[in-house]
Amino acid sequence: MQPNINGRMLLRWIAANALGLGVGFVAAIQTEMLFKFGFDWEKHWNWTGQAVDQDVFSYVITLVVLLVAGVILGSAQALILRGRLNTVAPWILATVAGFVVCAVIIDWPLIAVGVLGSIPGPVEPFILTVGGCALASVFQFMMLRKAGIHGSKWLLLWIIGLVAGVVLTGVVIMSFESFAISIGWPLELFVNGFFVGGVAALLSGKALFVALAERQEQSDNTPMVDNDAA
Repeated sequence: MQPNINGRMLLRWIAANALGLGVGFVAAIQTEMLFKFGFDWEKHWNWTGQAVDQDVFSYVITLVVLLVAGVILGSAQALILRGRLNTVAPWILATVAGFVVCAVIIDWPLIAVGVLGSIPGPVEPFILTVGGCALASVFQFMMLRKAGIHGSKWLLLWIIGLVAGVVLTGVVIMSFESFAISIGWPLELFVNGFFVGGVAALLSGKALFVALAERQEQSDNTPMVDNDAA
């Protein structure tokens, strides 16, 4: 019999992912702006995409930027998972690891060929959002498997949700553009993260919490061994 999953818990999970990725994405890019422009907020607001310099500093900044996004998203998810995992620290570390790997295998090659920051349209944010979240989920899946939690269904639905979220985000942003509405890059990035994270959590959340509940039931039903009697 499948465990009964609380609807409010799912709503909190969806909100945590939507806000965590939305805020995380904006905070990550804001961190990059601080490295580049300091506290010159006018330059922050008027920032437009341009190719990132091919120097060591750019590689380090990119790594830090993705690390910030991973910490924020992982921490937001951990707030909901407290009490359902023995400890949430490995979950946060797994999330950060995924975003760091994203920086190394996606961002760094784009820097090396001189195109990171200058790819037209929302292609680059989509790549980084989906890439970071997908890689993070792989590390999270491995963490769950190590704990005896079967999360393959959740992983599949999460990745499908990421793609669906990108499609929805594209529709929303193009709708703004069709009406000549300019929302500014911070809000555009937040919308990107909000919908991608929210849709992915919506499609996959139940599968995750069912897997966690089943593992908890197995632990509760495991008979205690009396070492003194053995």
